[in-house]
Amino acid sequence: MLYRIADFYIDIECIFSSTLPFLADYACDEAREADFCIKITEEDIEKEKKASEEFSNDVFDARYLERTAIIRKICGELLPRGAFLMHGALIEYEGVGYMFTAKSGVGKTTHIRLWQKCFGGENVTIVNGDKPILRVFDDGIYAYGTPWCGKEKYNKNTRVKLKNLCFVERAEENSIAPIPEADGVTRIFSQVMVADSADLATQLMLVDKLVENVDMYLLRCNKNADAAKVAYNGMK
Repeated sequence: MLYRIADFYIDIECIFSSTLPFLADYACDEAREADFCIKITEEDIEKEKKASEEFSNDVFDARYLERTAIIRKICGELLPRGAFLMHGALIEYEGVGYMFTAKSGVGKTTHIRLWQKCFGGENVTIVNGDKPILRVFDDGIYAYGTPWCGKEKYNKNTRVKLKNLCFVERAEENSIAPIPEADGVTRIFSQVMVADSADLATQLMLVDKLVENVDMYLLRCNKNADAAKVAYNGMK
């Protein structure tokens, strides 16, 4: 079945019917050729199972593992097409794209909810809550929603031009400051998912383009509503 994800047309052949509703918002009924094809096998599911056992004691259902296998295979196709997946929460406010990235559990989802609370849920669009895809174009970086969006299921099949990239750390007091490019590059690489690609040169080139086209900040914040105001004013 054909899907449009990050403006790529992808033919995805899955094993479990339960995966179809997961991808439904990205289904495409256009009669056109796919940019690339993804086919999931039992071997892919087993590979994901072994990978999950290396970092977690949780037992993951095969249907969940199929979804991770799909995104892993998609990531392997993105680099040569000028795109990559990055762990983070992506919002649009006043026509501007803001992306917040952090280690798991720090509270990036909590933070973007504060933006909706402060500036109005009707004004702040959560494009993706966990794994947006970033694409490099001549006029800048565009970030896209994907079905892989975290347990809250915040996602929208749209794109926004990315202007600000914010690394989030937990703190008692709220503060925000620009960070040097070298620091930003190091932080970015810890949040980029490129599957099993060994094309380091392309990875570096795309990250360089990201750094050239977005403003980068370090946000130290608590869970109070003022954190959103501090972040917005600092990046504005």
